[in-house]
Amino acid sequence: MFKLILVKNDGQKSYDVTALCAAISWDDNLSLMSAMQFEIAFSDAKLIPTNPCDLGDAAILYDNEVEVYRGIIVTEGRSGRDTIKYTVYDYAWYLGKSKSVYQFNKITASQAITRILNDFGMLIGHVPQMLTPINDIFLEKSPAEIIEDIYKREERRTGKRFNVEMRSGRIYFEDMKDLVIKGTFRLADNQKLQDVMDNPLAAERTRSIESMRNVVKILVERKENKKKKKDQPDPKPPTDQTDPKSQKSQTSYDIVAITKDEPLIRKYGLLEEVYKIDAEDAAKAREVARILLKRLARIQETNSIKLIGDSSFKAGRLLDIDEPITGMSGRFMIVTAKHTVTNQIHIMDLELALPEDVK
Repeated sequence: MFKLILVKNDGQKSYDVTALCAAISWDDNLSLMSAMQFEIAFSDAKLIPTNPCDLGDAAILYDNEVEVYRGIIVTEGRSGRDTIKYTVYDYAWYLGKSKSVYQFNKITASQAITRILNDFGMLIGHVPQMLTPINDIFLEKSPAEIIEDIYKREERRTGKRFNVEMRSGRIYFEDMKDLVIKGTFRLADNQKLQDVMDNPLAAERTRSIESMRNVVKILVERKENKKKKKDQPDPKPPTDQTDPKSQKSQTSYDIVAITKDEPLIRKYGLLEEVYKIDAEDAAKAREVARILLKRLARIQETNSIKLIGDSSFKAGRLLDIDEPITGMSGRFMIVTAKHTVTNQIHIMDLELALPEDVK
C-alpha cells in the first residue's frame, strides 16, 4: 500500500494526500538528483477536501511504511479542471542549482566531497574513503558538477564504480558491486511473494560494437622549455604581430602504456582509444590501461524491461536476468528506473546496460 504524505514548508503541519492522488510516478538515473511526479484530483464542488499542496512543501512517499522518496515540490501545473500536476526533486536538487568556487590543496577526494556537502547543508549518509589527491581550483561550477568530477577521478584511479543517491533525506556514496538486488511482488495479501523476473511484462534488447575499443593507449604530457644558447643575443621583445603561442614552452606527448585485446582485433578490426593522464600518474599507466580496456573491449548492450514494481529498484543497482525471448542473460546495471503507481498498481520500466558499458 502506497501512501503520500505532505509536510508544509514551515514544518508545522502534515497531510496524508493519498486519497487525492490520481497517479504517482518517480524516476532516477545515474546522477545525483531524482524526480517524482504526482497528480491531485481537482474539484470546486463543496465538501471535497481542499488541496493542501504548494511550492516548497515536502512530499514523502511510503511503500508499506518504508520510505521510497522524499523531496521538495518545485513546479505546479494546472489546466482547467484537469488534475493538478506536481513535480518533486530530492534535496540533491540544491547542489545543481547553485554556482560556487572551491580551491583544494592536496586533500583527499572524500575530504573534498564532505566539505562541499557540509557547506550546502546536506545530510551525509555515507561517504567512503577516497584517497585520490585533489589539488585544483573549481570555478563557476555547480556543487553537483564538482562532486561528480571528484568521485569520477577516484573511479578512474581505482577502477571502482560509485552509485550516488538520496535516501531518507541523506546522501549516500556506495560501491556499485555491493548493490545486487532481487525484486519481489505479492498479488494479494494472502499470497506468497514472487520473483519479479518470473513474469516480465515486456523486454527489448540491442547489441552493438559501435562503442567497442580493443586497443587503449595512455599518453603523458611533457612540457619542454627552450634554453637559450651561450653568447646568443636576447630575442627582440614581442610586438603586436608576434604570435603569443610562440613564447610558450613546447608540449609533447609520450605513449607510456599500450594494452590490446588481440582476439577482438582479429574478429572486429582495430578500434583504438587514447587517454591522457597527468605526469605524476605515469607509474600507474599500465593499470589504468588495463582497467579501461576491460570496460571498452566488449559488445555493448542496451536493454529495457517492464516488470511488476518493486520500490528497491533504482538506478545503479545490479540484477541478474535470464529472459529467453530476447536472449537477455547475465548481470545488468539499471541505468534509469521509472516507477508508476495507478490505483495502487505498481509497474516499473527499467533501462539496462552491462556494468562495463556504463562510463
